[in-house]
This record gives sequence, structure tokens and C-alpha cells, in this order.
Amino acid sequence: MRSRAVLDRFALLTQLPALPSLEEKSRALARAAHATTDSLCATVVIFGEDRAQYACSPQEDGFSFRDESRSLRRLFFPSLEKFARAGAYYVPQAAAKSLAGLTAYEPPADLLVVPLETADTQVGAIVFDVRECPEEEALRELRTFADIAAWMIVHEREVTAAEREARQSALLALINERSRRSLNRQSILDSVTEDVRQAFDAQRCAIFGPDPSTPGTVRVISMAESRDVKNTPPLEVPLEQTWFDRVFAGSVVSRDRISEDNPHDESLRRAGAASALMVPLVIDGRVEHAIALDFKQSDAFDEIDIVMLRSVASHVGLALANVQLYDLERLRRARAESLERIVRMLRDTQTMEEVLLVFAVTVSHEVKLTCAAYELDGTQAVRRAVRTIEPARSGVPERFDASDLMQALAAEDIVLSSSLPSHLRARVFNGCEGLLASLRIDGNLWGIVAVAGEPGAYDFSDSERRLYFHMLASHLELALAGALGFERIQQLARALSESNEFKDDLLAMLAHDFKGPLTVISGYCELLLENAPAQLHEELETIYAQTKRLVRLSEDAVALAQTQAGGFSLDRARVDLREIVAQSIKAHNRSHARIRTSAPQEPIYVSLDTARFNHVLDNLLMNALKYSQDEVLVALTRGEHNATIAISDRGIGIPQSELGAVFARFGRASNARRKGISGSGVGLYVSRKIVETHGGSIAVQSGEGQGSTFTVTLPLATSSNH
Repeated sequence: MRSRAVLDRFALLTQLPALPSLEEKSRALARAAHATTDSLCATVVIFGEDRAQYACSPQEDGFSFRDESRSLRRLFFPSLEKFARAGAYYVPQAAAKSLAGLTAYEPPADLLVVPLETADTQVGAIVFDVRECPEEEALRELRTFADIAAWMIVHEREVTAAEREARQSALLALINERSRRSLNRQSILDSVTEDVRQAFDAQRCAIFGPDPSTPGTVRVISMAESRDVKNTPPLEVPLEQTWFDRVFAGSVVSRDRISEDNPHDESLRRAGAASALMVPLVIDGRVEHAIALDFKQSDAFDEIDIVMLRSVASHVGLALANVQLYDLERLRRARAESLERIVRMLRDTQTMEEVLLVFAVTVSHEVKLTCAAYELDGTQAVRRAVRTIEPARSGVPERFDASDLMQALAAEDIVLSSSLPSHLRARVFNGCEGLLASLRIDGNLWGIVAVAGEPGAYDFSDSERRLYFHMLASHLELALAGALGFERIQQLARALSESNEFKDDLLAMLAHDFKGPLTVISGYCELLLENAPAQLHEELETIYAQTKRLVRLSEDAVALAQTQAGGFSLDRARVDLREIVAQSIKAHNRSHARIRTSAPQEPIYVSLDTARFNHVLDNLLMNALKYSQDEVLVALTRGEHNATIAISDRGIGIPQSELGAVFARFGRASNARRKGISGSGVGLYVSRKIVETHGGSIAVQSGEGQGSTFTVTLPLATSSNH
């Protein structure tokens, strides 16, 4: 019977090489040992680098060490010396208490410990729960069985180590190759996440980086997941009370088992991880990212994996450092090109208003910062042009007291926000980061340029920043000096201009000739906006808005020329004023949907030239929508002899001192010009002429910052009015 058991035992042992992992080999070894030895339970203990691996048969629980310290494992066999017997150790149940310092296991019978060892390596042990000690021949057979099993385990480890080393070398070679092929940071990170996930057999690999919009928070910038992953990980994680606080401080974090009561493990539990490994990713001596691996099983990695992941992070850091150098050089070339484009745009401008507006818009577009130009009025800096971007819209106020800045700007042409006193920095930049550049004309301080962005928005050094914006300000000074000279010449030219009749004829001719091409351009813009990628929408919307503006200007020009012409007349018809107003509101609500209306139930008949009066309504509604972001109210009422249309908004309003000038030709409110809101100053003048030709009147009630109400009064139609 014993020889049959020995044959069965060794037959089962031959099945071990075909099993794919050491864990499965351990379980098969425990089953073989128990099935061929008269024992209550067989426990296979295999020593690892960090912990012991256990496999029991037939039950789940068997012998185990009290803790996983290496010192405890080193004491195991020396503590059994007094129980040695034929190459094994036999511990009677009554003597098992002497092992209490090594294990908390209370055996139901005697213990038989057979070492798993080779000539130079202690691999582990097979621990049997037996009723009696086997004979010496049986012990020798078990000893031979254990030696073969130990050799097979050592061989498995060597093969596994060789395979792992080959995989690691292949992974590093793949990362280096992809880094050489690509100079795009995101492309490198995306390829690394999937390569690393597969190499470490993780359920998820994610690379985290600081979230610039939320200090103290990191976010996922690249991630790869296995197909069977179920939990969605948090894409933004606070540094505080998480392991990322340590990783971004430069430490490696290894979590063999995710704990239910450790608050630092919360984000890992939400991601469905049973164990996790995180290492810092260092670029040029700074921790800029972190690589995090999530595993769906506990104890999924060892010291070799940690070393390997740190090596991967080192290679990726070198690759990203190379990309950073390339991006820096490319950025410098781009800045030189952007400076050339800005200078070219300034050369095509003539008036000071145009110079300042073009400068603010172009600089903001090129450097992706809010840009504003101020003119000094005594000690007050008054904003003349601005182009804002998120999240710096709250910076660069409309006006501020610049008296504290005079001395600084007299000493330096460029003043960084970081060098300003806190109260002045808050007044000018409102929590943003930026700089101020002086503007001088004829040697005198004329104004200030301010640029602002969120903290950290500048991607070049202070010296580069000073040089770049100093050159911009110098070119703006030249353009302003040229525009000032141009405006002086224009003033002289206007004194010698041709007659009004020639001017009006020329204006009408140009407006008619412009309207056709502009309508075509506007139509193509609409088609492009429907199909263009998202990154081009801002530019296309700017082109479309400016084209619509030119169309509107051409229509105003035609109307202006007609009102000045001696033969200006109306083609009247008796119409219901409610319908005319409703049609105009419908056309504007199609794009804005901000207009509310109130009107009586009964018709209001007036005698109108519908086409010309629509021009009046369009002007008033467009102004109300342009100068206000809130709802616009149109109230239509009928009196005894007149009909009244009141169009009210809650926009920027008109200063009281300028109410009389808004209906003059080319009259515009000063606050609209300061805010950089486009307009020709012709619309209200033309509207007044058309309304007065109809026998009506137009008036305005407004206050700066309180909104405006424009009221049009028309005589009611009589039966003879046709």
C-alpha cells in the first residue's frame, strides 16, 4: 500500500509543471501531499520575499506564521531542531505549545513538518496534521518528495524571474521607442498607461497630475483599463487625506491590501481596487505626475514590481523632459511668429481706437491671456479696449487709481503683478496673475497695457516675459503715435471735405456694393460653423459676427444716405402695429430668445412704410440685446391719438450728460466705447429721421448702469391714411 501511495504521490507531482502559477502549484502540491499521506490536513508553506504563501488541503485553514516578518521565518527550522526525525520534524500535540511564539495555530493532532529546501535555498515546508508519526522509511520517501517539489518551485521561480525580466526589458524598450517616435506629451502618456497596465497585469493604470483650476487636487490625465473593469474611478482626487499627498511629495506608496477603515484608501475603494501601487513621476527634479496601478486582487505585486515601476517612471520622466525641451524651443519660435503677426496687424490700423482694440484682441488671441489698454486721465487709468478670456474676466477693471503705479512705471517699463503691493494687486488683477507695461507717446506716459491670467498661466520665465511684452508695448507705442498723427491729418481733411451731397451719394453707392458680397460671406460663415471642428469655432464666430456687423453698417449707411437725400419719401400702408412688432421680435428671438412682449388684444392701426420702420425696430432691439445680458421688454400701448412702443433693457445704460447726443449722427455713449462694444453711431440717428418722417417722435430714458428705455410714438391711422 505504501509503495502504491508513493507512486500516486510522485504521479501527482508530475502534474505541477503544467500549472500556470506558483499559487496553483502550491494548491496542487497540498492536494498531492494530503491525498498520499495519512493526515488530517496538509499545509504547504512557501517563503516569499515579503510574505509566506499558504495552500491547505482539504480545508481552507491550516498552519500559518504568527506574522509575516522574515526573522520569524528564519527561526522556524532552528526552533524545531529538538523534534528532528529522519530529515523531518515531528511535534506531538502536547508539545505544540512550544511553537506559540511562531504560530497561533492550534493543531487538532500531532504536527509533521517536512522542509522544502534545495542545497542552498530554504523554499518552505509541508506541514501535516497527523495522528501518529510515520515510519522512518515513509519519512524518507516524504523527504525525497519534498526535495523534488522544492527543486520544481525554485525552477518555477527562476523561469518566472527570467520571464519577468524579459517582459520588463521589453516594456522599457517599448516606452523608449514610442518616446523617440513622438514628441507629444499626451501621446506618450496615453501609450505608457496601456503598456504598463498590460505588463503588470493590472486592472487599471492611471497617470495623475495637478489640477491647475483646483489647488490641492490631482486629476487623471491619462488612463487605461482592462475590459472587465466595472468600477468607475474618481477622475479628480484631493491630495489631503489620500495617498497622493505622499506620492507627490516623492514617496512610493504600496498598498498590499485596501483597508475598509483607512480614510486614505477611500478613493482606491471607490475604484474597486483590492491592492494598489503608486510611484512619483519626476521631470527635471520635480514631481509633476504620479503613476497609479490598481489591482483586482490583494498582494498583486512584490518588491521587484515596485523597482520595475520606478524604473518605468524614470524612463517616462526622461521622455517627458525631452518633450518639454522641444516644446520650449517650439514655444519660443511661436512667440517670435506671434509678435510678427501682432506687428503686422498694427500696421493695418489707423485710428487710436482701432489700434487699441486690434492690439487687445490680437495679443489676447496669441498669448491666451486677458489684455486691456488704458489711457491715463490724470491719475486715473481709463480702459479704452479689452479682450477677456476665462478665468480672468474679473480682472482688469474699467478704471482704477494709478497714482501708486506712477513711480514704479517711471522706473521700469514692465511691472509684474507679483512685485505690486497686495492692495494694488487686488485692485488691478483681482486674484489673477499678470503684468503692466507702460505706454509713452512723445516721451510722456500716455497709458498702460495690462495682461492677466489665472495663476500659473505663464509658460515662460520672468526674463522672457519682460522681453516679450516690452517689445509688444514698444510696437504699440509706435502704432499709437502713427494713429495720433493720422487722426490729426483726418481732422484737417474733414475741414476740407467735399459737399454732403457727394458724401451721401458715395456712402449709398459703397453700402449697396458691400451688401451683396457681405451677404455671401455671411452665408458661407453659417455653413462653416455647422461643420467646423470645435477649436475653430471662436475664430469663425468672430468672422461671422464682424461680417454681420458690416452688413448692418451697410444697411445703416444706405438708410443714412436716403435720409440725407432731398427725395426721401415713404411708401405708406395702413397696418396693424402689433403684427409689425411681433415679426421683428420673432426674427431677433430666433438667436437670442431674450425678448418678452406685452400688447393689447385689439388691433393698433398706423400708417407706415413697413420696410423703413422695420429698420427702426431692428436698430432698437439689436442695441437692447447688445448692451444687456438680461431680458428685453417690449411694451406696445395705444392712446387716444397715438401708439407707443417702449423697448426696455437692464444693460450698461447711458450717462445722463450724454442722453442728448445719442440721436446725433455718429453719436455714441462714452461707456460703450470704453467697454470695446462695437457700433458706428449711425443707427439711432437714422431711426430718429425715419420716425420723424412718419410724423412721430423717439426718446430715451436712461442712467449709467441702470439700463435704458427707448420710446417710439406714432400717430394712429385714420380712415384717410393710406
